[in-house]
Amino acid sequence: MPRYRVKYSKEGPARYSSHLDMVRAFDRSTRRAGLPVAFSEGFNPHPKFSFASPLPVGIGGGDEYMDMELTRAIAPEELAERLEANMQEGYRVIAVKEIPQGSPALMSLISRAAYRATAPLPLDYAQAELSSAVQNILNFKEIMVTREIKGRRKEIDIRPGLFSLTGRIKEHILEINMELLIGSSGNVRPTEILWEMSRSGGIPLLPEDFRVQRTALYANGPSGPVSLWEV
Repeated sequence: MPRYRVKYSKEGPARYSSHLDMVRAFDRSTRRAGLPVAFSEGFNPHPKFSFASPLPVGIGGGDEYMDMELTRAIAPEELAERLEANMQEGYRVIAVKEIPQGSPALMSLISRAAYRATAPLPLDYAQAELSSAVQNILNFKEIMVTREIKGRRKEIDIRPGLFSLTGRIKEHILEINMELLIGSSGNVRPTEILWEMSRSGGIPLLPEDFRVQRTALYANGPSGPVSLWEV
């Protein structure tokens, strides 16, 4: 059966929907669009969708991916047009392409994600202070966080999963950009980096003061990270 990769965004009110809500939204949209979606077999058949990585509730995504299988081939441009016309508010289909059968699952490809966090600029806070705060975090040999794993609290060093961190002030907005580990080998959450910047980095803001957007998902390529779209 033909398989397609859908590149989409999840913004606005859709940011507050759960992963399960999003799966249902795509199911409704494909039904309204009359797309010949393939379903699994068994007592509880479900559409053959697979998503790259669930977004936490409240975090938007501008470069998200899902794969779907159809029972018959449709031109990618037509699929994108029909699906986009029937998506609910907050979701936008950016592009669709056909991928070979047997291609690796999206979740097995992901190695890192880029995030942008923005917040109103604190009074009298300058670029020099922000640059110093960012460098302070980058100089850390370790960043310990507490995770609950199988009912037990465990200390984890997330510093190896912080690949890049920058900050800038644009008019009255403070912006933090970061690339973090994500996928089968582990995950670093953007809120954990923002908390560390608040706690010991010198930024007078809390994680909840920021609006966070996932801006890109990457796979490991022969010469470095590449967009999932290029895989």
